[in-house]
Amino acid sequence: MAHNVTTNELAGGPVPAPTAERMSSVDSALDRLWHFLTSMKLALILMLLFAALGLVGTLIIQAPVGVMDDPQAKAQWLAEIRPKFGGWTDLMDRLQFFEMFTSVWLRAVGALLAASLIACTVHRIPGTWRTQRHPRVDVGPAFFEHAPQHEAMTFHREPDEVLAQAQGVMKRHHYKTITEGDGTVHLYAVRNSWAPWAGLVAHFSIVVILAGAMVGSMFGFRDGQFMLAEGSTSAIPKVAGATITLNSFKDTYNTTTGAPLDYVSDVTVTQDGQVAVAQHMLRVNEPLRYKDITFYQAFFGPAAVVTVKDTEGKTLFSEGVALAWTANNGGNKVGSFTIPDRNLTAWIVATTGPNDPDVKPGQIAVELYKSDSGDAIVQKSIDQGVATEIEGLSFTFDREAKFTGLSVASDPGTPLVWLGCFLLVVGFVIRLYVPYRRVWGRLVARPGGGTTLSIAAVGRRDTGFDAEFTSIVTDIRQALTAPAQNQGGI
Repeated sequence: MAHNVTTNELAGGPVPAPTAERMSSVDSALDRLWHFLTSMKLALILMLLFAALGLVGTLIIQAPVGVMDDPQAKAQWLAEIRPKFGGWTDLMDRLQFFEMFTSVWLRAVGALLAASLIACTVHRIPGTWRTQRHPRVDVGPAFFEHAPQHEAMTFHREPDEVLAQAQGVMKRHHYKTITEGDGTVHLYAVRNSWAPWAGLVAHFSIVVILAGAMVGSMFGFRDGQFMLAEGSTSAIPKVAGATITLNSFKDTYNTTTGAPLDYVSDVTVTQDGQVAVAQHMLRVNEPLRYKDITFYQAFFGPAAVVTVKDTEGKTLFSEGVALAWTANNGGNKVGSFTIPDRNLTAWIVATTGPNDPDVKPGQIAVELYKSDSGDAIVQKSIDQGVATEIEGLSFTFDREAKFTGLSVASDPGTPLVWLGCFLLVVGFVIRLYVPYRRVWGRLVARPGGGTTLSIAAVGRRDTGFDAEFTSIVTDIRQALTAPAQNQGGI
């Protein structure tokens, strides 16, 4: 039976096959991209840029966890720091300077650096494999004259005997040997042939560390500025219904030398109103872990307990204010808080001592700013325990206190970082303590009888190889001359 077969072409006619010019252009573009990614100069630039962005994130105050995701909380936090950075605040916010460790800049540089390291590693694999599995045995006569380590020896022995003795010496020095012959016998000896893979392991370890950092950046968080004044309670980031309270902070010192002995934050954790962790003594080397959150003791300092009331006596604010920053004059300790629904940000300035012309001992200065614009409104010093009216509000400096600064972190990428660090150490240990050494030999039969053995190696950066090469040469001489001397020959 005959069948009629019909074909339906796409509108506009059949799709043309890729032309040679188009394929050549694509190949050229991919080749340029590959050379770009495998450039050592690019990797170095990206490492320096990654370090520079990390330094920016370290030097510039970072927003607390979750603040940048809440427009209202973000506006309030920016209002608190606006007096410090002035007109630069909005620009720095747009450039993500206040969230550098989760910024698109750091992630983009990290991803490009990881891609470059992967490309460099992949680029080196075929060469490393060929060198290990199919090494070049015949290196040519000129190599034996110009190599950093080289020696030529002549023996009244047949080439087979010289080769057997040379291989025996190499074996005793833990070298594996390969031979080839084309009229001239070529010898290749290698020790720790697998050692070059350690360099690729070190490259790969950095990729693993970067991957761990990226996982932590995307799915975890770190707040290095989590501050609690004594008696204050704050919500624990990323854990609904959980709070942490600083009961007290104590720092002790050696009475003779003044050296610090201990920093202790006495904290209580509650979950949905119920005590979850009672009176944990948090120290530098004794962090607090609650669920997948870890609290580390990071820093501490003075605090001022301040109460703000409106004209009707309603309490608008009553907490300890951590005086965690230093004023632009380099002396006064300062802290800030916002007054809800008043578009006001209050900066609290502590005294520097009896010689402070503006803030006397027993006082604090209150500086009020517009939260939305950062414009200064008023500055006034108030005495401890005395309610003072400022801009229609009553401010009271209740007492001095201390605050603790905690580093709060949840990092699901930590296992990857530890794995990367382990691989990095393994790679460096192998490169430093397991030497990769190669020796080439060439045996030529002399017309009048006997054999010339030339051996050479390249060990410029291997400080211990000169002694080993000399030992190999000495052992070969002894192996081939001692028996001959017993027989009355050379």
